[in-house]
Amino acid sequence: MHRRPFGPFSSIARFVVRKLPQAGLLLSLFFFSQCELTTASPEQQYQKYCGNCHLAPAPKHIPQHIWADPLLPEMAARLGYKYNDYNPLARNSMEENLYIRLSQTYPEQPLIDSSTWRQIYDYVMQRAPEQIPSDSTRQQRHKALTQFTAQSLDLLALNAGQITTIHFTPDAQQFIIGDATGAYAQWPDTLSQSARFNSPVISYQRQGEDLYVTEIGYMHPSDKPRGSLYRINDSGKEILAQELHRPVFTEVVDLDQNGTDEILICEFGNLRGTFSMLHETERGLEKRDLLPVAGTIKFELTDLDRDGRQDILVLASQGNEGIFVCYQTAPLQFRVEQLIQLPPEYGSSWFELIDYNGDEHLDIVLVNGDNADLSHFPKPYHGLRLFLNDGQNQFTESWFYPIYGATRVLADDYDGDGDMDFAVLAFFPDYEHSTVESFIYLENQLASQFEFASYTFPAARDGRWLVMEKGDFDQDQDVDLLLGSFILPPESGHRSSLEHWINSAAELMILENTLNK
Repeated sequence: MHRRPFGPFSSIARFVVRKLPQAGLLLSLFFFSQCELTTASPEQQYQKYCGNCHLAPAPKHIPQHIWADPLLPEMAARLGYKYNDYNPLARNSMEENLYIRLSQTYPEQPLIDSSTWRQIYDYVMQRAPEQIPSDSTRQQRHKALTQFTAQSLDLLALNAGQITTIHFTPDAQQFIIGDATGAYAQWPDTLSQSARFNSPVISYQRQGEDLYVTEIGYMHPSDKPRGSLYRINDSGKEILAQELHRPVFTEVVDLDQNGTDEILICEFGNLRGTFSMLHETERGLEKRDLLPVAGTIKFELTDLDRDGRQDILVLASQGNEGIFVCYQTAPLQFRVEQLIQLPPEYGSSWFELIDYNGDEHLDIVLVNGDNADLSHFPKPYHGLRLFLNDGQNQFTESWFYPIYGATRVLADDYDGDGDMDFAVLAFFPDYEHSTVESFIYLENQLASQFEFASYTFPAARDGRWLVMEKGDFDQDQDVDLLLGSFILPPESGHRSSLEHWINSAAELMILENTLNK
């Protein structure tokens, strides 16, 4: 909140000065001296202004040169303060800037003065390291992957290196695969293209005879609402919703168990986004925002408080990062709480609900590793985090496994020994030292002590793996994996990786489980 120079007493002070000049001067000096005595420290100012709507990033987590440009100028802009002529709207189209202004991200009037800003700037820069070196020893920690055999798959109906979604349908024993051009295909029954949409297809769900398809609108960061949701069946293709803010995850479920389905949508957005619900009313299908925060990327359904109603756990991955729960207190009525809060530099990307320790309470495994925004460097706090539930839905981080750029995790008992293993993708691995860490298989060897063996394989270098799905596609009663590659050029200095991906032409890779071979 923007405060006047004398805080809550300013209006009184101005009144006294106007009516009684000498007394007003004395009172003003008194109030000024009191403010001086209680002036907030630079750390308090930093926490106040930079941790107002999310956890304040730790200065030590980011190198000085990245703080200096672009993080601190961007932070100033979000406080309405212009620093070093930085203009957050300079590189955008007029249409994009219209939606940015509607988001009210950048105040028209400054919420901070130059003196306070200088304190914050100096506080951060004095505590930030000159550099954060990457851990080059990590490449020595992996064993050769033998649990799975790898095989590239090329679907002629799709564009190489542009896979945006993979969905396994157990009933049909099929993977549905979509790409950035709006095409999708089914495998293994057919390699032919099934349909084409106007933008990248991100999410699929088959519900009876209906197929629900979500297209994102814009793959790259944008606040323009161009996403759409379709229902496809023998009658044709029906548009259920338009002008969605970059929807990335959709599910159809009867939340209130009244025989009518609701549709839940993670609208990732950019500066603004939301977790929304489409539900039938007397006026038709209506949309309601349940969690209006940017970066909602995935949700899970469970009766977390065991009251007989389905609750929704949502991962938000921008700004106020962490896991939120929408408790269903009455049919389609929700109370929202934040279960886990993480700082914005963590870049949370995916989570799953699992009962890790067999105590009949659901735990959370979560990966952090989005490295595509304003601070590009290998981050040592990226990786896999396991949060255990104490039985009262209080979650504590109990294990962390560092993986640069971890972006997707699928938990299952892949080796059939009764405990949870983890398959992890890293879309932003350490390109200089260990590109093979774009896929890591963590085999659980002693669950109570969090002892895992780590595996990878040379062909993991052949794609930039963005999405992953599991399923028993060969019907031999074990769990296989399918990886999808989405080629974006890495940061400058690592062009050899881009050339390798293009030459390998690995758009999809099957990891066939050898457990029952």
